[in-house]
Amino acid sequence: MRLLLQTLSFIFLINLSLTADILKKSNFLVIMVDDLGYGDLSSYGAKDIKTPEIDKLVKEGIKFTEFTANSCVCSPTRAAFLTGRYQDLVGVPGVIRTPIKSNFGHLDPKAVALPEILKKGGYRTSLIGKWHLGLEAPNLPNERGFEEFKGFQADMMEDYWNYKRFGKNYMYHNEKQLDIKGKHATELFTEWAV
Repeated sequence: MRLLLQTLSFIFLINLSLTADILKKSNFLVIMVDDLGYGDLSSYGAKDIKTPEIDKLVKEGIKFTEFTANSCVCSPTRAAFLTGRYQDLVGVPGVIRTPIKSNFGHLDPKAVALPEILKKGGYRTSLIGKWHLGLEAPNLPNERGFEEFKGFQADMMEDYWNYKRFGKNYMYHNEKQLDIKGKHATELFTEWAV
């Protein structure tokens, strides 16, 4: 079990020789946060920021101390994390931008994503929050192995209260655009995750 969780620190799940019974008994939650530094959590030493709920998860689970991001920007980090491969090898050397003309790639349709593998192992998969790996087929969350997606498809929100990018609403539940008013995106993502 410890091997499985340690291996998840860089998602080489394909190469593990664990039985399906072990995998079915193991539930896990991955929280990926943009622009959060290693030392920004009190469970990792921050003195000025208190993160009691995350600290509780760390205390009750496993604390990774040698996990590093492969990129300093969103899309490549997500692409590498979800595929277990370097971002350049799966078509995402830079940020996937909402205006297609300034885009830095597309997730390779042949790249196998972690949720696709997990589904084959009997897992239920969902993604709550920011996707940032494509706005059209074949790179929508439900097409890349997530049974349930509820969140923001595009790169960044111009306003966390109206969920728009270049005037278009990118907040979705699976493939249905959501028209929500009056809640901050962080509140929505928290409610949906719970």
